Amino acid sequence: MGFFDLFKKKEPQEERSYTPYGLNSLVYNTNSSYRTDKSMLLSTVYRCVDVIGDSVAQLPLEPYKIDKDGYKRKYLEHPTYYLLNKEPNSQMSRFTFMKTLITSVLLNGNGYALIERDAKGDAVSLKLIPSELVTISKVDPLKNKIMYNVTGIKQLVEPVNMIHILNFSYDGITGISTLQHARNTLGLATDSEAHAEGFFKGGANLAGIIKVQSSLTPKQQLDIKESWQSTFSPMTGTPNGVAVLQGNMDFQPITVSPSDAQLLETRQFNVIDICRFFGVSPVKAFDLSKSSYSTVEATQLAFLTDTLSPLLEKIELEFERKLYKPSEKNSIDVRFDTSVLLRADKASLATYYQTLFNIGVVSPNEIRKQLDLEPLENGDKSFVQVNVMTLDNAVNNLPSNNAIKNDTENIKAVI
Repeated sequence: MGFFDLFKKKEPQEERSYTPYGLNSLVYNTNSSYRTDKSMLLSTVYRCVDVIGDSVAQLPLEPYKIDKDGYKRKYLEHPTYYLLNKEPNSQMSRFTFMKTLITSVLLNGNGYALIERDAKGDAVSLKLIPSELVTISKVDPLKNKIMYNVTGIKQLVEPVNMIHILNFSYDGITGISTLQHARNTLGLATDSEAHAEGFFKGGANLAGIIKVQSSLTPKQQLDIKESWQSTFSPMTGTPNGVAVLQGNMDFQPITVSPSDAQLLETRQFNVIDICRFFGVSPVKAFDLSKSSYSTVEATQLAFLTDTLSPLLEKIELEFERKLYKPSEKNSIDVRFDTSVLLRADKASLATYYQTLFNIGVVSPNEIRKQLDLEPLENGDKSFVQVNVMTLDNAVNNLPSNNAIKNDTENIKAVI
């Protein structure tokens, strides 16, 4: 037993993959350890997918009946109302269904749901289909007619019976995963995380040179080197242990600080770049380094308009054109209720309803209904402010001199 053996840990250590720390690892290359199926292990990817999925899933999705004048009302009596707003199938709630669908769109490029219909042609169930079980076949390339081949279903599925939400697409038929476009960035992020782990796991301060005052034989040099590596290896020893050297030995560390290697800056850039691919502000990914209250407020608005709105429109149109029979398509509109996103911001919610109330758009009871409050007696009437009028009415309704004189005398009498 050599003197370095005294510092070895007696307990066996768990074996884990480990990549040595090095400067060249901060540059992405084709030998990156990144794998698409491991992308959700990156916290920024997980957060971006999670926040988009949650934001869409929490929004009520409801069909509206359009009358001959173009006005809309919730189509509560239609069979699809419960299907869209409550339970798409017997295994899932609306929230679980929608979040799983959106997650598949972001990570795989495509989200599929099979429409099951009754004898009358009405949709009665929406079954999520994993994207890896679906392939698209062009049965008539000239007319661009496609069919869906689903593993486990013998017959090809008509497009009208398959909800298909695409991510970014070059042909409008097959979507491409965000991860595919972000592969270089994700590779760099994976390498940065691996080497950050190696940097701190290896102690970062026990790599160096052992100086010995006397001459050593090649075998003695090799023995000391192997003993040191065995003792302070992050895999087999104690990376942050205490070394005891003999009097004629001296240890000179060789270190590269994270700042010098730009490790911290690289990891920060990775967060921003991944968020950029998903269209999510770094603030939504909990990067609060440059945030304030006004920044968070503006971020929420930008997230709704720039990230969610196009995705919501894509989903709404897909459900409208495939969920309903041809005779219904022109009279039914499917819409997400985005006002739910304002629930947490009470000030914005109050301003929103006050503005609608002041111009007579909603009644008090309609507002109370949205707030899950009981109706008020006589609360179904709409109100408008009457202290404004058009210019022509203002001129025509100017009071006469006699009326002004009488009003003046009445005021004096009161005083």
